[in-house]
Amino acid sequence: MPYARTTDGVKIYYEEHGRGFPLVLAYGIGGNAGMWEPNVAALSAKYRLVLWEPRGHARSDSPEDPARYTFHRWTLDLRDVLNHLRIRTAYVGGLSLGGGIATRFTLLYPSRVRALVVVDSSSAAGLPLPAENIVMRARSIEVTLKEGMDAMARFAIASNPNIAGRVKLDPKARDEIFAMYRMLAPIGYANSLRALIAMDYITDQLPKIRVPTLLVCGDEDPSLGPMKVIQKKITGSRLVVLSPAGHFANRDQPEAFNRAVLAFLEKVDRARIATRRGPSR
Repeated sequence: MPYARTTDGVKIYYEEHGRGFPLVLAYGIGGNAGMWEPNVAALSAKYRLVLWEPRGHARSDSPEDPARYTFHRWTLDLRDVLNHLRIRTAYVGGLSLGGGIATRFTLLYPSRVRALVVVDSSSAAGLPLPAENIVMRARSIEVTLKEGMDAMARFAIASNPNIAGRVKLDPKARDEIFAMYRMLAPIGYANSLRALIAMDYITDQLPKIRVPTLLVCGDEDPSLGPMKVIQKKITGSRLVVLSPAGHFANRDQPEAFNRAVLAFLEKVDRARIATRRGPSR
C-alpha cells in the first residue's frame, strides 16, 4: 500500500486514481478513502484524484499520544502528502473533518491551492461545537476505548445525527457504518475525537480565502447552518444543496454530487489554463 511519511514520522495512507490536474480529498472523522467509492470513476476520469486518510484513520498510523493530533497537525499531514507526491498546487477538499483540514490548509498555504471543495463540514466553519455535540463526542471516546469499535458503531447509529441520518436515508448503510468503524484503531479514533473537540475556531479567518470555493451539503445535514456561514464569509463561494441527503452527501446523492463538483472544477480549469497561457496577442 502507498504511504507518505510525515515530518514527525507518521505514515499516511493515500491512493491515486486517474491523470490530470491533482484533486486531493479526505473523508470525515472515522472515515476512509473507500467512502469516496461512488465518486472515484467520475472524478478520476478528468483529474489525478488523490484520496488520503489523516492520522488516526483506517490505514494511516495512529499515534498513542493525543498531543500528536490537532487540526494544525492534520493540515501538515496534507502538506506532507503533497510534498511526497511532488504536487506543488492542487484542488483540495474533503467531507466534514476532511473539509476542515482542507480549509485550514488553504489558509496556511494559499499559494498551493487553486480551488477549495468543502462537503458537509462544520469544522470548516470553525464555529464552537454545540454542547450536545461535545457530550456525544466525549461519550464516543469512552465507548471506543472501553467497548470497542462494534459498540461504537451501534452507539453512533443511535446517538450521532450524522450517522443516524445516513442509515435513515439508506437502511442498507448500516453494514457500511460497521465496516467503516472496524477499519479504525480505537486509540486513533479516540485521539481524533479529542482533537475535534479541541478544534481551533477559524471563522473570522475565512474571508482571507480568495480561491474559487465550492460548498456541497445535504439538505438534512446538521452542518447546513455552518456551511451557510462559510458561504457568507468566503467571497464568491457557491453553495450547492443536495436533496434528499444528509451528512454523507457524496454517498446519498452520488450522481448529483459528481455533477456539482465537475461543473465547478470545469470553470476553474478554464480560468487556470487561461491564466497559464497569459493574454492573447
